[in-house]
Amino acid sequence: MAETKKKKSKRKKIKYFKYELKLSKQEKEKMDLYCKIKKTTPNKLMKNALRDYLKRFGDFKVAEPVGKNQMNIFDIIDKLPEQMNIFDVINLQPDM
Repeated sequence: MAETKKKKSKRKKIKYFKYELKLSKQEKEKMDLYCKIKKTTPNKLMKNALRDYLKRFGDFKVAEPVGKNQMNIFDIIDKLPEQMNIFDVINLQPDM
């Protein structure tokens, strides 16, 4: 019997985006020197720096919208009666 070959699934295409970055002359010289010493490219340096930064500080989540039937804590607080103090309670007790 002839063996049927399994088809490889296509790789998901990765989207890339371009960003522009402006550096001063001193910053560019420092980055070029660092890249030369570490034997890397400026592009890889920026990607790694951004990846590390987002790993530490990139846990942001978009707040979900609140439904119109959702109660708000301040709705309840506004409707509460005045807070009583201990002297009000003593005055309300009958004399013994």
